[in-house]
Amino acid sequence: MKILVVTETPPGTANGFGAMQQNLHRSLSQKIIFTDGDFKEFGEKKGYIFGQVPYHRGRKNLFNLLLGKIPEWRGIYSLKWLVRNVPEEFDVVISFVYSPCTLLWGDWISKKKNSKHVIHIADHCDFFLQRKYLAAISRADSLLVISKKMKMLYEKNTQRKDIEVFHNFPDNRCFPKKEMPVQDDNTFSHSSPLIVTFIGGLYDSLHTQSIEDILLVISQLRDQGVPIEMHLYGARHPDSFLENEIGKKGVFHHGLVMPLEAKYKIMKNSDAFVIPSSFDPVINKDYQYSFPSKLTELIASAKPVVYYGPANTAINDFLVDIEGATLITKKSIDLLAENFRSLLKNYAQRKTDADQGSTKIKTKHNMDATLARFSNHLSKISS
Repeated sequence: MKILVVTETPPGTANGFGAMQQNLHRSLSQKIIFTDGDFKEFGEKKGYIFGQVPYHRGRKNLFNLLLGKIPEWRGIYSLKWLVRNVPEEFDVVISFVYSPCTLLWGDWISKKKNSKHVIHIADHCDFFLQRKYLAAISRADSLLVISKKMKMLYEKNTQRKDIEVFHNFPDNRCFPKKEMPVQDDNTFSHSSPLIVTFIGGLYDSLHTQSIEDILLVISQLRDQGVPIEMHLYGARHPDSFLENEIGKKGVFHHGLVMPLEAKYKIMKNSDAFVIPSSFDPVINKDYQYSFPSKLTELIASAKPVVYYGPANTAINDFLVDIEGATLITKKSIDLLAENFRSLLKNYAQRKTDADQGSTKIKTKHNMDATLARFSNHLSKISS
């Protein structure tokens, strides 16, 4: 089966979208078109095709469109560019998307290639519920989403009854290799503190009014002599995000994690993980339907996971179903401080709870089973 993937972010980039594609699409015979210029150098080195969509709207670019030098101009697509850069035919076009412009381009490409069209919504945005985008989503041969909550939203808005849920899964390196020795309660010290870790991009648009509280509490506990540290791995967006919090006592920012495989060592050296989600109702309106690709990986590690965010999110629903994580769904400095003190005092019990969550992830979100289900789904759509 020949597959063309149209996406913003190419596989292997240092974010959740790149990581999920690298996992879920690992066994596909695929060609990649990506649209985000931030990844141009990385993607082209991998042999992927860069097509900037949307392109600059200046009038001078109309001539370049007509010559097939650019793929798009003001919502008009270039067949010359497509034929020149992607001459092959494909059985399936997968639009793995989080932006409306890429979604519509993938829809157009599937028609020109006379291919079946699979839309995989990797992150919800309100634009997708506008008429022209919803029309493309409704007529696709298959619609995939990343959470049950997102599935319910699109079932309501498209009347589709065939929506499938595929999200990132942990590979075998995420699970503990053998019975790991559990640190005894009260044995953490200033020379061996409890290491709390966040892995992933730090976005003002996703994490504000959540991650700041976590960093503040860690710093305050450290000032009080509590043996605890917070380590953040990932780029900040914008660069000024959290500049007041990072550098305080007990808080360390290590920047971008590259290559992606470096996260396994980070996970191994961590004692617990945090998953923040913004309490800002405007941000929560869209982000409640998504969850980070690393979520299943962190639970698989059999280390305690603390979620700090609203109760109405797909993250919270997923963790309630899996069990084994600590859920703090009320914005409260006091509750956070109480949780981290309890984590230190009762680490062995929290580790036992985390072991149970890891076992459920292995059972419910097994890598081989998920890949087989995904492959079978594509075969069914292409036939």
